Amino acid sequence: MKVRILKGTNQIGGCITEITSDKGTKIIIDFGEDLPDDLEKNKKTNPNIDGLTIGKKKYDAVFITHSHGDHIGLINYILDDIPVYVEGLSKIIYTLLSVFTYKDIRFKTENMEFKKPIMVNNDMKITPYLVDHSSYNSAMILIEADGKRILHTGDFRSNGLKGQDFAPTLKEIGHVDMIITEGTSLSRKNIDNETEEQLMNRAHETFLKYDQIFILQSSTNIDRLQGFYDLAKITGKTFIEDIFTANLTTSLNEEKIPSPFNRDDVYTWVISKYRQNKSLKFKRKYVYPFTERIKQKSYKNKHYCLMVKGSMLEAIKKLYAKNFIDNACLIYSMWDGYKEKDEIKSFLEEIKKYGIKDVINLHTSGHADRKTISMLNELGAKKVIPIHTTNPEELVNILNNVVLVEEKEVISV
Repeated sequence: MKVRILKGTNQIGGCITEITSDKGTKIIIDFGEDLPDDLEKNKKTNPNIDGLTIGKKKYDAVFITHSHGDHIGLINYILDDIPVYVEGLSKIIYTLLSVFTYKDIRFKTENMEFKKPIMVNNDMKITPYLVDHSSYNSAMILIEADGKRILHTGDFRSNGLKGQDFAPTLKEIGHVDMIITEGTSLSRKNIDNETEEQLMNRAHETFLKYDQIFILQSSTNIDRLQGFYDLAKITGKTFIEDIFTANLTTSLNEEKIPSPFNRDDVYTWVISKYRQNKSLKFKRKYVYPFTERIKQKSYKNKHYCLMVKGSMLEAIKKLYAKNFIDNACLIYSMWDGYKEKDEIKSFLEEIKKYGIKDVINLHTSGHADRKTISMLNELGAKKVIPIHTTNPEELVNILNNVVLVEEKEVISV
């Protein structure tokens, strides 16, 4: 097999990996947008790859590791006759994100299931494995052809709720000839990630101290959502999801994920813009089921935990005006870098005018720390290629047989 990193050898997000067998079967792993800063600089979305997004088909399949936009966000551009494989719940998540952000969702996909091999042209065997990450149901992908084995890690970590499964998964995969690994954390300080359990132990103190807890986090970080729900229950607070999060938890339809339809103690906050400024079709599908549910379950308790977004300032003002905010904090549970974005920066300043005096940082990374990355040495790969990082050289200090490559350079397995 031959590997080319079409994009991503020296950037975080927007990575595109091409793998070709000796018989000519050609696939792509991940096809995402650049992160916002890079996207703004490049001013381009369609990468115009011949045979993939323009011209006649030259690729046999595309495989997506998870639902974050920097891994899946360009799939609308893929030619219609190229099958795109996405795990089922990841597709639900990305479809909802697209609907709520007014993004075109003309894409069609094939279903990908964990540990169920997919044969491409009876030549290349593709097997996805469930991996711990801040996006629910993320995958690492094993590619087998020509008597060789390549592991594409996607984004991964070992400090979440599924973290204990990482070592057994590597053992199950066994020896590989090449690893293509993310290295997001390589540009950060060399520290071990706090686990989700440790994070929730710290958060417990905050839940005891404040009567109203506002939480700003990614809705797709289901591990975090479950943890905050558990704390709300322990501390006697009503747990309230914003309308997007409520749609997401309901659509995923898994009993362990708290939603307004599988928990009597989970409520939905439907702010006015979703009642007034959306199409009737949108409201019938994404709003009315929850407003009907609200009629059955009203909440008057001033001890609550409320999921919020940066666009919800007006709704917070109304809560304050109705005297529903009097001993409140906001838990900021995302990457610190987002605080410099205009919407979030303004939101965090403005909420202080409405009774939310304290902003408390409670976050742990969705990406592997160096200790976790080092576990990949157990696979005995003869070549290791870093992607999804701005500091690929650092991987040499962690893994054996690291090969630093340029974009579009051909590497043989």
